[in-house]
Amino acid sequence: MLPKVFELFTQVDQHLDRSQGGLGIGLALVQKLVEMHGGTTVANSDGVGLGSTFTVRLPLASEPGEARSEADSARDDARRLDVLIVDDNTDSADTTRWMLELIGHRPRVENNGPAALEAVQRLRPDVVLLDIGMPGMDGYEVCRLLREMPGGTDMVIIAQTGWGQESDRRQAFDAGFDHHVTKPVSLDLLSRVLNEAGEPHDI
Repeated sequence: MLPKVFELFTQVDQHLDRSQGGLGIGLALVQKLVEMHGGTTVANSDGVGLGSTFTVRLPLASEPGEARSEADSARDDARRLDVLIVDDNTDSADTTRWMLELIGHRPRVENNGPAALEAVQRLRPDVVLLDIGMPGMDGYEVCRLLREMPGGTDMVIIAQTGWGQESDRRQAFDAGFDHHVTKPVSLDLLSRVLNEAGEPHDI
């Protein structure tokens, strides 16, 4: 499991009778936050029952003020985005919201298509993270309706779904999505996609 422990939603013990809960996001968040400060995180183990060592390395600055300014400039490099998360799975939506808050964005959550359409008209988000497999109005229909709204052609709409076949990707792009990411989405991939969405562009 060592190559996978920093992946989002990964858990070493995934048996149904586990006595402790958890979503498998802690180490992914640690790695991303450390990377945002220019550091690295590494996991090592000599084998089952022999324990594990997690090593975090962070760069030091000669002056405290220097470290603070570097961290501030790193955060300023990535534009803060208003992100609407649309997912009928409340646990998944809330987890995504928490992660986006930690990396500096401003997320809001809706759990169905009609509520998402109303929220977009009211909030005008920069990005919509949209689940596909929702009951009633699925993500494809929501995306098509969003594109028909005033300003909808300029909105960044990302399919965040468990459907990852090539045919699913084609269907998503045909419906008007800008990006297609498959759950569980790594925090690194989500950050890269949102950074691309936040880059200045000509309208």
